[in-house]
Amino acid sequence: MANFWLVCYDVRDDKRRNKLAKLLEQRCQRVQYSVFECPLEEKVLEDLLNKRWLRVLKLEEDSLRAYPLNPATKAQVKVYGGPAPYEPPDFLIL
Repeated sequence: MANFWLVCYDVRDDKRRNKLAKLLEQRCQRVQYSVFECPLEEKVLEDLLNKRWLRVLKLEEDSLRAYPLNPATKAQVKVYGGPAPYEPPDFLIL
């Protein structure tokens, strides 16, 4: 069962920021400009962080954070405007 992660970033350079956003959009739903909801197993998240997402950043200038949300916490999310918290589809066609 996938965990639910709130991933956010602060990237100084436009090129790095755009590249990271495109990578995140492949696996997550954007809910605000630099905030994404990601239904991922922890191991998958770690792999994406280490093999793709963090490689784009200069950690002396940029930051990325991933906050876990358990099912009880996710159920308590309050949304005002915008889409409801991301629910992954039952199936995925590749």
